[in-house]
Amino acid sequence: MRGIINCFQFKDWRALFFNSSICFFVGTLPLYLNLNTIALWCLVVSSLLTIKSHNGILNLKQHIKGLVPVYMLFLLFVFGLLLSKNTDRVYSDVVRVIPLFLIPTLIFMHSKKHFNKKTVLLSLGVGLSVGMIICWFAIAASIMSKSDPLKQATYLFEWIYTDKNLVMPLDGHPGYFAVLVVVFISALLFDNSFKNFRKNKIVLAVVLFPYILFLIQTSSRIGVIALLTIIIIYAIKKINLKSILYVMALASIVVILSLKFDYLSLKFDKIFNSKGQITEERFGRWGEILTVFNEKDKVLLGVGSGDSRLVYRRAYYNGGYDLAFKENYNAHNQYIEFFVSNGVIGLFVFVFVLLLFIKQTKLKENALHFFVIFSLFSLTETFMGRSQGVMIFSFFYAFLIVYYAPIKS
Repeated sequence: MRGIINCFQFKDWRALFFNSSICFFVGTLPLYLNLNTIALWCLVVSSLLTIKSHNGILNLKQHIKGLVPVYMLFLLFVFGLLLSKNTDRVYSDVVRVIPLFLIPTLIFMHSKKHFNKKTVLLSLGVGLSVGMIICWFAIAASIMSKSDPLKQATYLFEWIYTDKNLVMPLDGHPGYFAVLVVVFISALLFDNSFKNFRKNKIVLAVVLFPYILFLIQTSSRIGVIALLTIIIIYAIKKINLKSILYVMALASIVVILSLKFDYLSLKFDKIFNSKGQITEERFGRWGEILTVFNEKDKVLLGVGSGDSRLVYRRAYYNGGYDLAFKENYNAHNQYIEFFVSNGVIGLFVFVFVLLLFIKQTKLKENALHFFVIFSLFSLTETFMGRSQGVMIFSFFYAFLIVYYAPIKS
């Protein structure tokens, strides 16, 4: 909190409002969508108030290489509307992704000197802490409300208090909360802004533990995999006994906690059978989706955002995936989602945006973390299928490009 407060000293009221809006927006990303939407409008107003003093138009022009690709990504959803015959859901989809256009524009109106990366990350940590406390309080209240609290407490490690049930008080999705937890944990472990903080290993361990525990409670397999992947990347960069022991200790904690929580262990068990064969249902669903899509003969432009749902439903029906058919699941894969909705062109634009992010940021520190997390999560989730996912991607994509590929002063 002291780090956040120090950022606001000796600022004029416009700059103070802008910095407060950034912290408010990032801090509410893990929380309620309505609250985060209010924070977004505060960010809009504060950016407009500082557009002249921060040379906003000039900054936009200098960041055109980062701005155009994300505009193209937004246009994919618009073209998906035009290509669709079934437009029942598409209009709401286009409205949902407006932040994909709006947030990068606001962020690119500023330069690196207008942001404090450590403050932004600390704001995220505070927001995550508030969300975790709300969820844990709801669990405690549930346990104490039962006739036998001690017996009810034994269910702490099972599905009833993990996965989507864990974040139900926030009306959120466990996968998106896991994304933000991994972003923050990675920053604490490897970002240079927290170099001094990491010197006290005991304090570091005490601070990290609740975030790692909550990550495990979300039952996000890909969240755990993303965190371990980032840790392994840093271990490979610094091959020495200390880094190896560091990685082994962290990995052991994550694995042990994963085994303790029954539902997460069950989800990992579903990936492969005893013979080493892939048994995860999503792999089968993806195969059926691509088969049905191929029959449409619209590989170049896709079937449109609205008609993509019809492709999925036909695929789930053909493959006998009753729950996916009943619940009208999306593809649970952002790459396939763009491919089916917008064809080869859509998939190319999406991959191009990721490649441009690599070029602009050189995958330094937090940019590496975010790229690993987002690219992995996009393999198992339609990341932009929810407003929260759009908000997270839009902000960190633009913020990290501004920070690691700053415009000329």
